[in-house]
Amino acid sequence: MTGPAGELKIIAVGDELLEGRTADTNSGRIQRALGGHALRCALIQVVPDDEEAIGAALDRTVPGDLVFMSGGLGSTPDDLTRDVLARWADVPLDQDPGVRAQLEERWRQRGVATSPGIERQCEVPRGLAAVPNPVGSAPGLVGRLSGRMFVLLPGVPPELVGLLPAVIARLEQEGALPAPRATLVRRTAQYPELKLVQRCAAAREAYPRLGWSWWLSDWGVDVRVSAGAGDEGQLEAAGSMLDAEFGRLVYARDGADLPTTVVTLATARGRSLAVAESCTGGLVGGALTGVAGASACFRGGIIAYADQAKRDQLGVPAAVLQADGAVSEASVRAMAAGCRERLGADLAVSVSGISGPGGGSEAKPVGTTWIGLASPSGTFAQCLRFPGDRARNRLLAVAAALDALRRALEDGAADSPWRHGDTWWRS
Repeated sequence: MTGPAGELKIIAVGDELLEGRTADTNSGRIQRALGGHALRCALIQVVPDDEEAIGAALDRTVPGDLVFMSGGLGSTPDDLTRDVLARWADVPLDQDPGVRAQLEERWRQRGVATSPGIERQCEVPRGLAAVPNPVGSAPGLVGRLSGRMFVLLPGVPPELVGLLPAVIARLEQEGALPAPRATLVRRTAQYPELKLVQRCAAAREAYPRLGWSWWLSDWGVDVRVSAGAGDEGQLEAAGSMLDAEFGRLVYARDGADLPTTVVTLATARGRSLAVAESCTGGLVGGALTGVAGASACFRGGIIAYADQAKRDQLGVPAAVLQADGAVSEASVRAMAAGCRERLGADLAVSVSGISGPGGGSEAKPVGTTWIGLASPSGTFAQCLRFPGDRARNRLLAVAAALDALRRALEDGAADSPWRHGDTWWRS
């Protein structure tokens, strides 16, 4: 167990993190994975692939700390994390035959020769135990050294994410984490953080002993409420108040992301989906097909970037494009209807907008985006005004399109998925 003075500290290792080639997103992933244990992070250090810098970061930890280190576990000369930690803790590096056997079996299944650098990835500082990597080659390493509990994870995000559940289970077995706190989460889309916080005011006032937090995700804003010992009974009542206040803004209560929620709903209801995209260039379809099992509901997508493609591939009338433009209500209605008909889907969503930085006008400034939806009941459309740069506007458009599908699936698609006051982007 971490001692009275012990804290969570994270050390992210990699030249690329300091040179701007890669952002440190792993520290946030680690914090979120530990969130249920109400363990706050006291220090995050980003250091280069340098022995002195890594050692200095280790010196900033104290006995009792839980220390996560990400990066530097590969087989190249600049992967120094294992070596530096072993020298810093004054323990030898041992070859782990179990790790070697797992790596050799992985390569055998892939039909390739064993990598020449396998020996480095089999080295484990004495006192740590290897946790098999379900995604890549370098194992996670967990154990106590110098009075601290260490967790070493690869820096590649999918590998780190794949290892976190097993690592946290190992820490729980070791008694290295506080007891989990009872929590509830409400995930929302198409609504601003500050307004969402304001809409939590009544519940916060009714249950001041609960812990409240909010954060932005790719799809919107998440709310988490946690209860300490003795206050667990208040969570259900607080959740009911939030549900009554938020209504259809909530897309998930189980932690699922928005694409997963859409695919799960469509599959459960036996509905097929299709997408027609202009400004998002395939990002909506990519988000849906990133979900395992999407083939059960997703028919396909049509990327119609140019006006000619909108005419030829989706059947948008030339007169509509000439009179109203590609970024218009009439255009996205026609895009959605054409996509639904051509791909034989129950529901089709369409996106056309001006993401920027150029292309805007007084009538249609940068950020203007129309979302369309076609269902057996007809077509619907909504104009949204996004305030970000090109990348942010495109991501917001993807979230809005996915959430339109989610609302249509939940409501039965008989009416428009947009209603007054249920999105802050409403023009």
